Amino acid sequence: MLFHTYTFLLFFIIFIAFYLATRNNLRWQNIVLLLASYAFYAGWDERFLILIAGSTACDYIVGLGIARLGNVRREACKAAAGVLALSALVLLPTFATSGHFLVLVAIGSALFLAAVFYLERRDTALRRRHYLTLSVVLNLGLLGVFKYFDFFARSLYDLGQSAGITLDPFTLNVVLPVGISFYTFQTMSYTIDVYRKRIPATTSILQFATFVAFFPQLVAGPIERAAHLLPQFAKRREITWRNIESGATLFIWGLFKKAVVADHLAAVSDKVFANPEAYSAGDIVVALVAFTFQIYCDFSGYSDMARGIGRILGFDIMLNFNLPYVARTPSEFWQRWHISLSTWLRDYLYIALGGNRGGAFKTYRNLALTMLLGGLWHGANWTFVLWGAYQGLLLVIYRMLRIDDHLDKLKGRGGTAVACNLLAWAVMFVLIVFGWLLFRATSVDHIVQMLSVFTTDMSLASSLWLDVARVLLPLLFVQALQLLKNELEVLPVLPIWLRYHVGVFVIWCVIFGAARGTREFIYFDF
Repeated sequence: MLFHTYTFLLFFIIFIAFYLATRNNLRWQNIVLLLASYAFYAGWDERFLILIAGSTACDYIVGLGIARLGNVRREACKAAAGVLALSALVLLPTFATSGHFLVLVAIGSALFLAAVFYLERRDTALRRRHYLTLSVVLNLGLLGVFKYFDFFARSLYDLGQSAGITLDPFTLNVVLPVGISFYTFQTMSYTIDVYRKRIPATTSILQFATFVAFFPQLVAGPIERAAHLLPQFAKRREITWRNIESGATLFIWGLFKKAVVADHLAAVSDKVFANPEAYSAGDIVVALVAFTFQIYCDFSGYSDMARGIGRILGFDIMLNFNLPYVARTPSEFWQRWHISLSTWLRDYLYIALGGNRGGAFKTYRNLALTMLLGGLWHGANWTFVLWGAYQGLLLVIYRMLRIDDHLDKLKGRGGTAVACNLLAWAVMFVLIVFGWLLFRATSVDHIVQMLSVFTTDMSLASSLWLDVARVLLPLLFVQALQLLKNELEVLPVLPIWLRYHVGVFVIWCVIFGAARGTREFIYFDF
């Protein structure tokens, strides 16, 4: 179910009626929100509900086990029974062909219960550590099976073929569950934070399940932290006209970025990437610039819509993008781009590896490894590994040269500072655009094919520039206002006459200027 469809509009109208009807009863309001979130997720494939319910049950019980709250064995049995009941309900219509999945769920639940009963007999220090290990193994195991198993199996087969070794190809050919990379990271961060004693474990499985499945940010983030979002399910939410107005404004702006900008730019980038040899070097540059803004408007547009829906419902969802293309350095870019993922990688991977402790070499190693794994998080393809390695290399080089420190020292030096900052921005923008080539390409051969055009043609002339410029100009105008006002939600702080014209123009574009057809969000594939 996509935000920018009439199906979602109908879903939301029905949901909001029940949500408002239960506004005076927090428990029932959370039940309505959980059922709506499960219905929203089931719109892709109802079988995926088994995975999200299993991940929820696992990490809820792990949190109780780490904190030693209540009767963990009893709660584990209840959670396992709930997962089995949901699985039976989901698989019942296709039981003749899907009954074996129910058997697998039953076996998995039994093994999980056996692990819990075993851990409950361990001493405190070992129990806490082993519970955390259980959470990490199960969550990464889900990702490994559904997202990476076939990729590594095919890579091993290809490696054997190149070495003259015949291997039997074995793949699972499973469908990638939408949003699995987001909710597994979200639940795993909860158990890690409970283990580190940064947050208390929750004793309400209803609140925790609703936190995990919260439909505005379920399938493409932001990757929320339990410390920020989970407490919001434990208190009464006020739905005010002010929140409705600001939430709707944010949603419409996200819809503009997705349906008007990103989807129109996709028409340019898709046709060039599909057959690069038929285009000039200038056309390829235009396609790269088009994709640079396409992926930004597509992903940040989703985040804006998610935050807008959350605000209407009385929730505060974290900011995920902050004008990333004004960045002057790689570290600044990652402070502005996909903030929820970059901070997750920093807090749970980079720091766990040692961070910047242990000298320069270990710092560079940790940066490179973090970004390499961050690239792999995006998808099971060597192009994402290359993109992650490229981002890590940029971070290492800029850190070695101390460019961030040099730019900070230029503050207040007038024309020299302006010139240096503009040069740093221009260089960084070119590096970002090239990085998106690695990200967008479908294979390493595709990257070579794109770059080989430049060996015979270096002209930047292209008839496609105009197509991209006329789509980007309104976006760049608004973002210039955001930068000048130092405010992302710029509409309320504009003069009334300018606020009116900008608002009318954006709404007019959404109604009459949206691209034809309905494209899924790019990050649904991750």
